[in-house]
Amino acid sequence: MATATASSSPSPPSSSAGAPSTPALQVNGSPTSAENSGKRAELRMTMLKKLRPYPLRHEWVFWHDRNNPNATEQDWEDQLKEIAQISTVQSFWQVYNNTPFATLPLRDSLHLFKKNVKPIWEDPRNKNGGAWTFRVPKVTSQEFWKEALMMAIGEILQEVVERGDDICGVSISVRFNSHLIMIWNRDGSNQKSIDAILARVLEAVPEELKPAPQNYYYKKHTSHKSFKGHEAVAGTPSTATA
Repeated sequence: MATATASSSPSPPSSSAGAPSTPALQVNGSPTSAENSGKRAELRMTMLKKLRPYPLRHEWVFWHDRNNPNATEQDWEDQLKEIAQISTVQSFWQVYNNTPFATLPLRDSLHLFKKNVKPIWEDPRNKNGGAWTFRVPKVTSQEFWKEALMMAIGEILQEVVERGDDICGVSISVRFNSHLIMIWNRDGSNQKSIDAILARVLEAVPEELKPAPQNYYYKKHTSHKSFKGHEAVAGTPSTATA
């Protein structure tokens, strides 16, 4: 009859056998518990910063200008509609990504202007200014428009203008086979600012988006035939740059 025999496998040493315990703190290049805690706090702060809306230096307003060549002055007031106000990077992208850029009708315009500045020549902040106009083929115009918007809200344009001048806003207007993209500044007589704005645009946009010299120009608002100074609000940027 077979009899049970005891296992010959060695038993693990018991803690009472005097075996050394694992150190609670490692100092030979391994992170301490305090260091791990600090890293977790740092990662948590980074995550919270990403979730928190990142504020812009200025508040901005998106506008839509519906073209109507037969509109009266009162009708034109109704054509210019505020789309949304933005004050953070997140709100900018929310509006931009939900704007039907590709389906804008011929001669309609979109504008992004600083808050309290209307996208009309006769606005007090615009009436002494002017704008660079870039005629951009439709195949690349959306990318150029996005670059112009980011240069505006990122203050890339503002930082090159002279003291006393200001970037008022940017606009885009639909034409048959191109878009007119405009950058408005407050002082149309400040040549240093005017030159600096152009230089910054040509420096900032990717090489494939740079327009040919014959496809951009600067013009003061008062040079347009339909500019009416303080007496009217006629002369929309969408019809002024035909």
